[in-house]
Amino acid sequence: MINQKRNYNAVFKAKIDRCNVSNLLESFRILGKRLSFWSHGYDYIPRCMQIFGKFDFHGKNILEIGCGKGIFCIWAAIHGAKHVVGLEPFAEGSHRFKAKETYNNFEKIKQFLKLWQMEMLPLRLEDYRCRDNYYDLILSVNSINHLDEESCKVLAKSQKAVESYLKIFYKIRDMMKNGGKLIIIDVSNRNFFGDHKMKNPFAKSIEWSKHQDPVLWAKLLSRCGFAKCKISWNSSRMFRYLKIYSIPKTMSYFYDSCFRLEMTCSK
Repeated sequence: MINQKRNYNAVFKAKIDRCNVSNLLESFRILGKRLSFWSHGYDYIPRCMQIFGKFDFHGKNILEIGCGKGIFCIWAAIHGAKHVVGLEPFAEGSHRFKAKETYNNFEKIKQFLKLWQMEMLPLRLEDYRCRDNYYDLILSVNSINHLDEESCKVLAKSQKAVESYLKIFYKIRDMMKNGGKLIIIDVSNRNFFGDHKMKNPFAKSIEWSKHQDPVLWAKLLSRCGFAKCKISWNSSRMFRYLKIYSIPKTMSYFYDSCFRLEMTCSK
C-alpha cells in the first residue's frame, strides 16, 4: 500500500514537472518573440531536441562555450539544471549582435522566468576559471572553430595547431566530471558547394576552410580523455518538425554539412 502511494506521488510529481516545463517553454517562446529572437519560435523545441536528445538535466551543471543569446542555456535551466553557465566574450567578429543588448535580454528572461541558476559571462574559454570535475555537460554550438580560428584552418597539417587544440581540449576535460558529455555542433569543411567553389544556397555565409571534419575533432578529443564517439548529421527545420533529427552523411554533404559530435569524458 505504501509503495503504491509512493508510485502515485512520483507519477503526479512528474506530471506537474512536465506541466511547469511546458508553461515555461511557452512563456519563453512568447518573450523571445518580443525580444526579436525569432519570428514565432516554433523551431526552438525541435532544435533543442536535436542537440540534447534525451539528456537528463535535473541537478546537473552545464556549460555552453560561445552561448550567443543564451537560448540553449535557458533550455537547460528550464529542464532542471542545477547551475548553467554561458560563456560569450563578444570579441570582434564573434557574433553579429550587440553585447549589451544580449546581456540585458538574458537578464530579463532570467528574472521573468525566475531561472536564477543560470548566468552569462563575458569570458573566453581560455580566461574562464573553474574547479576540476564540475560540469556534467559542456556544449559548443558553432563555436569550436572560433576557439583558435587560425589553428583550425591548418589543423590537418600543422603540429603546432594540433598542440593548441589539445591544450584547449585538456582544459575542457579537466572541468568535466568523469562520464560527463561533450556535445559539439558545427559544420564540416567538406560540402558539395564548397568543394566546387560555389556559394551554398542553404548556408551562404559559411567559410568552409575555417571548419574541420568531425572525425578529426573526435581523434583529437580521444587523445585528451574522451571516448564513445557518436557522430550524426543534423537535419533541416522541416525534418525537425517531423521529429527526424538526423540525415545520412551523403544527404548532408549536398545540404549544409552540419554535424553533431557527442563524446564522453573518461578520466
